[in-house]
Amino acid sequence: MKTKLCLIALAITLALSVSASLAGECEPSCVIDSIGEKVCVSRIPQRVVSLAPSLTELMFDLNAGSRLVGRTSRCNFPKKAKAVSDMGPYMAPDFEKLLTAKPDLVLATKNGMRLELIDRIKGLGIPVYVDNSSSIDEIQKLISKVGFLIGQNQNARALITDIQTRRDSLGQALANLERPSVLFVVGINPLIVAGSGSFLSSLISEAGGKNVVNDLGIPFPKLSIEEVIKQDPDVIFMLDKECHGIECVDYWKNYAFLKAFRSSRIYELDSDLVSRPGARTIEALEILSIHMHSIKVTPALSATNNTVFKEN
Repeated sequence: MKTKLCLIALAITLALSVSASLAGECEPSCVIDSIGEKVCVSRIPQRVVSLAPSLTELMFDLNAGSRLVGRTSRCNFPKKAKAVSDMGPYMAPDFEKLLTAKPDLVLATKNGMRLELIDRIKGLGIPVYVDNSSSIDEIQKLISKVGFLIGQNQNARALITDIQTRRDSLGQALANLERPSVLFVVGINPLIVAGSGSFLSSLISEAGGKNVVNDLGIPFPKLSIEEVIKQDPDVIFMLDKECHGIECVDYWKNYAFLKAFRSSRIYELDSDLVSRPGARTIEALEILSIHMHSIKVTPALSATNNTVFKEN
């Protein structure tokens, strides 16, 4: 009896050893990130540091927010993100804090992130996925790849399906509508606008508008007020981090002859919502479409949180 028990114990031990050995020999999961770099993880990451607000949001959208062990001070959505350890400013996160968090995956963006910091992290053997999404197509690829890396394929597919369904619905609603001319202001001192190749310009186009500065061929050109007057856009969008309420109206009151002012089509938008490439971008797209075309796209969506400025 004792010999039989020993043999059983030995068999279990061998089985566990073989299982552990096979697990250790499993090939890593790899993807190519937005800058063409191969990113591999040997096991599903459990300690993730996000160095961009859009990627912090994505972790929560993929139902993996609990795995975050670090985020930047600008990561403010959803509210649960604020409970995650702060790694410092978006443009200059604290490298020592990041190391202390012992991440097994770091998510970052090309824009705003120092490449030497990314190289230092990679040099320590920590995988880093760098995002550079500039369109909804690229956002959908981002969701798929990050979802794969963190073992959340099902949630990623559900997100992508929802986004695509809403894009298709929007495309049908806009199919035969005229494209209004649009100016998207991202800075007012000096006056800086979203131009060709920028993420915001891609949203204008998909929302059924025509960016009046695309011909300049610059992502974020500076404009003189004379150039704005010459273009005389049908619609002007402004970010709420640049001005609020009456401040935005006051900026244009000396140019009340502009079409956008006369027709009450100057809108203040949530900066975080429209400028962060992620799962919420479809909501931003719908809001832009509503303002540009006064169409109904999604019953659950309301544009009432976006200020519409009217001439008094």
